[in-house]
Amino acid sequence: MTLTNQILAADVNISDLPNPAPNIPLTSKITDLFSEGGFSLLNFVFIIVGLIFFANLVMAGWGYMMSSGDPKKVQMATTRITNGLIGLIMTIAAFVIVRLVTRVLGLDNLV
Repeated sequence: MTLTNQILAADVNISDLPNPAPNIPLTSKITDLFSEGGFSLLNFVFIIVGLIFFANLVMAGWGYMMSSGDPKKVQMATTRITNGLIGLIMTIAAFVIVRLVTRVLGLDNLV
């Protein structure tokens, strides 16, 4: 059994801890957090996408600073920012489309 499986399978009682987020139900086991609404895959994906976009923005800014006026390097940094924004917009559009389709089909509880 791997360490991750051992940690996730641990039977830890957290029901008497104060609830810092009232819209997330209290659970009695750590593994219940993944099944009763404590863990949202969509929120996790958006956090990862935001971090990737931020890292891309920082690297593009570094490219601008290090370009020393070289038009080719400035163009590469501009392209990097543009591609990052396009990716961020596509991610948000995909989220909106998925939410819209699931609401129309009555599958709100799946996403």
